[in-house]
Amino acid sequence: MGDPKPFPGKPLLVFVAVIAAVRLSFSLPPASFFSPSLLAAGLFLYAPLPRYWRRGFPTWARATDPGRSVAFFALLAGAGAIAFILFVRLPLPPGISPYHGTVPLTAAIAAHHLLLVALPEEVFFRGYLYDAFEEAGREPVLPVALLFAIGHFVIAPSPFRLLTFFPALLLGWGRKRSGNVYVPTAVHFLYNLFPSVIGGSP
Repeated sequence: MGDPKPFPGKPLLVFVAVIAAVRLSFSLPPASFFSPSLLAAGLFLYAPLPRYWRRGFPTWARATDPGRSVAFFALLAGAGAIAFILFVRLPLPPGISPYHGTVPLTAAIAAHHLLLVALPEEVFFRGYLYDAFEEAGREPVLPVALLFAIGHFVIAPSPFRLLTFFPALLLGWGRKRSGNVYVPTAVHFLYNLFPSVIGGSP
């Protein structure tokens, strides 16, 4: 028997602290200079910095094979679109299927989904946590997808939020196959726009 693989304890503690801080922010009095979305984006982007401060530029921030990245983006975009179309047409309870029509798409909504949701979440999950599991000798796609779903559920408890586990598997696979976070970030951004681009009614 070989030695047991180490567990990425410190990154998991960072995950717990970040999710707890974001969840707590929803119970604070509203203020014009502060919002849970901005806090979440800031924590997801900057909590990983100490890990990379002395290691240099992370490998997942380098796009070394653009053609491969574009191919995997197209594959994951198509798979996600098919899954979304099938999902919104299933006769599911409202708590699991919350889309009841097309959500109007504006530049502000698109910017929010890219800069405050997709980019920071992918840096944290498919960058920082993915690296932590991989460097510990563990397959990262499944545990990071699980943490992604748990984080979403804790921040905004709903059965639907747990279903983020499944697109997170695709995002993790995109990171694994492309070697960067640009593919999962672009795919995550697109997935969040599906209610506007595709619509939610049968």
